[in-house]
Amino acid sequence: MKRITIFFASLAALFALGLSSCSDDDLGASIYNTDPSIDYLDKTSATFPLDTFLKVNYLEPYNLRFIYRMEDIGSDLQKNLVPADYEKSCKLAVLSKYLWYDVYAKLAPKDFLPLYSPRIIHVIGSPSYNPSTGTETLGTAEGGLKITLYNTNALDENNMDILNTLFFHTMHHEFGHILDQTHQRPVAFNVLSNGLYDPNNWATAFDSITVSHGFVTNYASSQAREDWVEVMSSYICDDSLAWAQLLDHASYDWEEVEVSSTAQDSIQRLIRTDESRDSVGYFRANDNGKYMIGRKIIARNADGTAALDANGKIQFLSTDNIDGRAVILAKLEMVRQWLKKEFSIDLDALRDEVQSRSYVKNADGTFKRDIYGDFVNKLTQPADDNPNKTLMEELLDWINQYKALQK
Repeated sequence: MKRITIFFASLAALFALGLSSCSDDDLGASIYNTDPSIDYLDKTSATFPLDTFLKVNYLEPYNLRFIYRMEDIGSDLQKNLVPADYEKSCKLAVLSKYLWYDVYAKLAPKDFLPLYSPRIIHVIGSPSYNPSTGTETLGTAEGGLKITLYNTNALDENNMDILNTLFFHTMHHEFGHILDQTHQRPVAFNVLSNGLYDPNNWATAFDSITVSHGFVTNYASSQAREDWVEVMSSYICDDSLAWAQLLDHASYDWEEVEVSSTAQDSIQRLIRTDESRDSVGYFRANDNGKYMIGRKIIARNADGTAALDANGKIQFLSTDNIDGRAVILAKLEMVRQWLKKEFSIDLDALRDEVQSRSYVKNADGTFKRDIYGDFVNKLTQPADDNPNKTLMEELLDWINQYKALQK
């Protein structure tokens, strides 16, 4: 109800503004595509640079329409959606080329993209919320022909984690669906986690428990087809630190327990990792006003503290007979062999290329780290061939070069 109230309040404000405006005010180029048949390559248009870039880099080589003027007929009419901002659309257009299309163009056979590229990429400015489930749809792939990307207006090149979550992971995920629709994944994949898929409750599952069952993300545990593309997109987009942490979490069994008291000392006693020698993931409030603790399953004393072995070590227990790490690696190997056999694509080379385009490397080829130990975002660093511009600024010059044609 809150989201609907805000939506109507915004409409009311716009209506009030319209009453006080002159009818001949110049409101600029429309951000809606009211007539898809119109050719927008008008040199007098403010959007001419982006429109020309899209024609040269998407339409001509791949017969792909990259649509940023939101088409209501191609949108989910059950959702409250808004068009993508022009400047954000420019950034997403060049990043899609740099971190998606150019990667496949470099490493895949020459006919791969012309054959398997979607025919439409439709970008939407706002998120696509699902109120009934409390989830958010990041993208969709329809019939192997169209990919929709949401939340373009939240694009921030300064945060690689958010870029991966909202866009790059989604791009490779949805493209994986298109490839899966043309060349069927191995039947053996579908039985690796048979009986563990949960299409109804995946969104509320504790992620470490999900990982310990052999799923790279919660969404992967919803059904086999999502599991397949999540393995592929996660491996491509997750940096080596995140992937190593994922496999480490998958190596243990995890549990969620409710804390009866919200007293700070009680919570700290359960989540502390040094003094109590406990092993904990996180804690959060639940619907009962209490707290849920996520932790590795270990041998415990009656008071909940760790029961140590004769050498003073924590005793990690296996209760579900699932080696999550082994299952994930088995799934990954199936994806690796499938891409090689069906498309002549080296998954590891693809991943290395994406990572090298995303993060700064040292002279010895290792990835540079910041003061927090994270990899350094390459988009915000000086471009290799132009120290006076960031890589993001240099990518946007792919579009800005067409401004000269307007003079």
